[in-house]
Amino acid sequence: MKTTVPRFEFRIFGQNLETYEVRIKEMSKLEKTREMKSIYLLTAGNMTNNIKIRGEIMDIKELEQVYEGLEQWSPFLVGEFPLKADVIKNVVFPAMGIESPVFARKEYTLEQMLDEVICKDPDLAVAYVKKIRYAYTVSKCITEIAEVTINGAFMKTICIEHEDPEKVLKAKKRLGIGDNIENVNYPLALKRVMGLAELPDSWK
Repeated sequence: MKTTVPRFEFRIFGQNLETYEVRIKEMSKLEKTREMKSIYLLTAGNMTNNIKIRGEIMDIKELEQVYEGLEQWSPFLVGEFPLKADVIKNVVFPAMGIESPVFARKEYTLEQMLDEVICKDPDLAVAYVKKIRYAYTVSKCITEIAEVTINGAFMKTICIEHEDPEKVLKAKKRLGIGDNIENVNYPLALKRVMGLAELPDSWK
């Protein structure tokens, strides 16, 4: 079941994004601040799904398409823990792109799934992420500045989102984000921090 209209996103990560932060704050007042914790499930080869757990609820974002460097992600609600083993086997593992193990239980709490299934698989990694998210609006787009801690490593991220990709491109241009700036989604950023993906020169 699709939970929301798929949005096109452009996201950047870095230690110092002050130039863009200043421009965002010049164009919009702060509208909302939220703090949250999420658990991401990662595999080195998966580049098309964003799998996370927040507040005992798991969802998957599927990469639908790429347009002019923007990524359109479509969210899919998996369900709330405890989850049936059949759901983990037939939904979660295929999304991660690896073979499912044999399950000892018919149903798993979050802790049981992490301890008994995920952390025992050498092809899987877990990222514990804390976020403080600051919401703005630029060119009618949801525009976010966030302070992120990934397994204890601090980074900042800025994201621009809208159902209409042209509006995202317009907001990007207004903020001075050039075509040479890489669009980095959460799974890729997390894998780079955790050594599961190669670092680009701009991160070294």
